[in-house]
Amino acid sequence: MSLINDALKRARETQRNDPPSGAPPLPPVESRARGGAGWILALAAILFLAAAGLILGPALFGRKSPPAVTAKAPEISAPPPAEAALAPATNASTPPPATNTNQPPAALVEQLPKLQGVIFNTANPLAIVNGHTVGVGDRVGDFQVKQILKSSVLIQRPDGSQKTLTIGE
Repeated sequence: MSLINDALKRARETQRNDPPSGAPPLPPVESRARGGAGWILALAAILFLAAAGLILGPALFGRKSPPAVTAKAPEISAPPPAEAALAPATNASTPPPATNTNQPPAALVEQLPKLQGVIFNTANPLAIVNGHTVGVGDRVGDFQVKQILKSSVLIQRPDGSQKTLTIGE
């Protein structure tokens, strides 16, 4: 250990005894204070990446929107027409007026969903049905989406039968 100390002492003495080279000695280097715009740029980059992830994330990773939830409208009974209230009472033996028996009652008419658009992607096709974005397997009311093609959607009724919806129909 003393050999190292002796060598260091000799090196210092030779540096002090060296004649100056004629050039002025260089001033010591001082470090700059940290801060400035560096942290602002880092923060801006992080915010930019977070925003890009929120916007592009679902499209890149093929996330499906949650299944559409449909609410059933409450049944409202209509008041009798004004003509019926003003019509004279009919005799019980008089048959009721003839009705069109070819058409089913309005309550029995099946309300098919309306296809409004298709976002076709072979990995994850989506469709816009009744204002909701749905994928294969999702439900729209009582119907289940079975297949999504470029311009149509195949749905399955509760009884197992299938129907093809096309845009604008």
